[in-house]
Amino acid sequence: MTGRPADRPAAADRPAAADRPAAADRPAAADRPAAADQAARSDQAARTDQATRTDVVGRAGGAGGPGVLLCPGMGEGAETWDRLVPLLRAAGHRVGLLDRPGPADGRAPTLTDEVARIDAGVAGLGRPVLVAHSAAALPAEAYARRHPGRLAGLVLVDPSLVDPSLVDPGGTRAVGWARWSAWSAWSAGAVTTVAPVLVGVLDRSGLARRCGPWAWRRAVRRMSVRPPDPASAVPYGSGTVLVGALVQWLAHPAVAAELVALRAVTPAPTLPVRVLTVLGDVPTAAGRAAWRVGHARLAASFPAGRQEVFRDARHLLHVDRPAVVADAVAAVGRDSGS
Repeated sequence: MTGRPADRPAAADRPAAADRPAAADRPAAADRPAAADQAARSDQAARTDQATRTDVVGRAGGAGGPGVLLCPGMGEGAETWDRLVPLLRAAGHRVGLLDRPGPADGRAPTLTDEVARIDAGVAGLGRPVLVAHSAAALPAEAYARRHPGRLAGLVLVDPSLVDPSLVDPGGTRAVGWARWSAWSAWSAGAVTTVAPVLVGVLDRSGLARRCGPWAWRRAVRRMSVRPPDPASAVPYGSGTVLVGALVQWLAHPAVAAELVALRAVTPAPTLPVRVLTVLGDVPTAAGRAAWRVGHARLAASFPAGRQEVFRDARHLLHVDRPAVVADAVAAVGRDSGS
């Protein structure tokens, strides 16, 4: 649901410098859970119609503090950041939140669409730190490449990875990947075209209400050490949310191909970047090594990139250990001088 492949294959984003430290292994910081949980409950109580709210930018926090824009992963909404927002507010940040996108207008969502959503969220936040979870790291990187002067830096929370060899015109896998990407775009567009019908069937039959929250709770138990919050499952009882997540999933390979093509024609931004890698829910030693190396290469592809590895954390790091992400935001802010 969040755009992280189940087996998380390694990426070959760009070879890391030979003498560059691959990671900084360290235990997670204390999370200040009581304050975060209390404020998160207040934020949830203040929301209305969360189940059907889509593609909305919300703002909170001190008017004069450094800006932060939070981008949720595949299938997630703004509520995924509920435990992090209070910590950022307490540090004086202005906080913007992108919500889940709704089904589009009969066409597949593209990298350009997502970059435009980020641009709308950045407006009014000055030069914010862009924080992206999982699949949202792809459009976040694209935005930083296209508009580096509009950001203070990037924090990529257990980001999805793409393998550039899949779209290399000279590579043996290029033809197959091109076909897969084309199918990805077509299928996402096809589902979007019939989205109103699918949403109606899911809602009227009760399937969305019965199956959606159950599926989300099951996913959270795998990706988080915290028990699933009943309130966080409510949006997944909406057909609109479920169809939107399906469209995101179908479009992901095409969006990944767009990013790799963009990497070939744009320089890596010199902004400070933190790549936060978690390994606690990767079931095999080979998978953990591949995920860690892929993230190390991603971090090394940015001139000011750094990787931090959390061996016992899980994919929903911002839910389980929000202070870790808040600390990364603070570090990027210091490095950028903001």
